[in-house]
Amino acid sequence: MEMHRVSSGFWGNLSSQQEERLQQLWALILQFGEAPAVSSILDPISPVSSPGDVQPKASSPSLRSRNSFIFRTESNLSRRNSSIAYPPHHARLIDNLRSRGMSTSDIKTARKCLASLTPEEVRFGIITAAKHDRPDAYLLRFLRFAKWDVNKAFIRLLNSLRWRMKDMHVDSQLLSKGELHALELSQRALDPEAAEEGEAFLDQLRMGKCYVRGVDRMNRPVCVIRVRLHQPGAQSEVVLNQFITHIIESVKLLLSPPVETATVIFDMTGFSLANMEYAPVKFIIRCFETYYPESLGVLLLHNSPKIFSSIWKVIKGWIDPELVKKIHFTRSVDDIEQFIAREHIVSELGGDDDWEYEYTEPDPEENEIMDDYMTRNVLFAERQGIADEFLAATSQWIASSRAKDSLGVSEASHYREETVEQLRTNYWRLDPYIRARNCLDRAGIIQEGGKVEHYPSSKQVIQIQTAKILQVEHVERARVKIVNV
Repeated sequence: MEMHRVSSGFWGNLSSQQEERLQQLWALILQFGEAPAVSSILDPISPVSSPGDVQPKASSPSLRSRNSFIFRTESNLSRRNSSIAYPPHHARLIDNLRSRGMSTSDIKTARKCLASLTPEEVRFGIITAAKHDRPDAYLLRFLRFAKWDVNKAFIRLLNSLRWRMKDMHVDSQLLSKGELHALELSQRALDPEAAEEGEAFLDQLRMGKCYVRGVDRMNRPVCVIRVRLHQPGAQSEVVLNQFITHIIESVKLLLSPPVETATVIFDMTGFSLANMEYAPVKFIIRCFETYYPESLGVLLLHNSPKIFSSIWKVIKGWIDPELVKKIHFTRSVDDIEQFIAREHIVSELGGDDDWEYEYTEPDPEENEIMDDYMTRNVLFAERQGIADEFLAATSQWIASSRAKDSLGVSEASHYREETVEQLRTNYWRLDPYIRARNCLDRAGIIQEGGKVEHYPSSKQVIQIQTAKILQVEHVERARVKIVNV
């Protein structure tokens, strides 16, 4: 397996200019979602800011509440938004964006996004979306795709967060309910529509329309899509988009620095026009360009028939040229072997890995731990506290850099690293309480504490009670700390 070196533009290999662009993006985010001490930090570097302007602070959720931030309903958020107005704050940020040379169309997009996102949602939306990854790496994805144009990266980030929270409800519904919820829906005899949606979602998993198996030569997880199994109309566009998002989010959990991308194989063996549907293709493109930029390492279009050539001419025109460079046509196992070692290529693609896909149905008790709201809220409150500390350190990092205070930069950087590690470990403690188990958990690929086994020897046994016991001591310490604060 080849060594995966940190490429330029990724955390750990940033030029001084790239680091400055990252700080500029953080400054815009912090100006909108006031982090601790941010007003004193940003005023000197934002000519349109006024030291007297006070931004409304978001309060932390009550530990007695059953619903923490990522579990609030849309109606709750709407009621909350209606009670707090942010026009002056928005105006100041828009003025700042305009002074940075943002186009009129991008300003319009920014206004639309800012009107539907609160400062709290922007700040913790980034932390939530990053999950176990460092928040810097999450922002760098948008900067790299935007070719380091901070304005464009900021707009794309806001669009992604708005889609994630307001449209797809990725964390509050899709991931928190998961495959078991789909199974329960499919069994609702008195609600045929819901039963049909649940069944359609699960059918795609059961047939193996898309599966994850092993890694490529760069240690990137490999996702295979069997295009011949797609039947337009067999599921609604909503269900299909949920399925695609579910797969992407599942694969994201397998990524660990320095690996930040995945390899996707569209196996077009047996493809016919009856399998072609443009809507999901457009959604996948939006995922790779807007919702999950810089998540694709390489995409292989394998064994495509001649009839696909005319279709490809249409699709190619929709894709960003930089993304097109990551797409390759392969015909044989020898072609695939340029990207994946033959022993890791599944036999149905001509490789030596005789593994066969098999879907394990959800266990009715696999998500029982999610009913422990007290522990979940304690861990989430701890995460919010760590996030506040990270954002405060980020503010200091930016200010020290601009003041050319090398000691201040060193101290802020050191503290940021500490909080990043705390966020990572906190996420994997919190994960069982906020994310329903999926097929990768049941297959033993995602294991306890975030350990990833790409080639598990046996299926993972979910030990709910054991997980609870292991967390008791840490949760008690966290609860005492929060109460004392």
